Amino acid sequence: MSCSDFVEGIYLVITTESNQKNAYKIANLLLKEKIIPCVTFKDIESHFWWEGRINKSKEVQLIMKCKEDNLNNVCEKISENHSYEVPEIIYLPVHINKDYHNWVYSF
Repeated sequence: MSCSDFVEGIYLVITTESNQKNAYKIANLLLKEKIIPCVTFKDIESHFWWEGRINKSKEVQLIMKCKEDNLNNVCEKISENHSYEVPEIIYLPVHINKDYHNWVYSF
């Protein structure tokens, strides 16, 4: 498969949550509303500045795929339902193979 076989129109949306329960809550909400077709979870450790000092914590990273039309809705739902005062919400446009693109847009 060459790079010319890849298409645009899909976004990765990344956020972190404090634990698996909170991560599943956000994921299930977005999946049930059919604004994302899938999500992956990864246990991570984050080091960050908060309230004037360096902190570290175990977190769960969520990587979600969504079509362009749902991007704003995904970001809003994460923001509204996140457990953190300042949630990390990152989105990136990606190029994906045509079959996967078709699957994402199939529902």
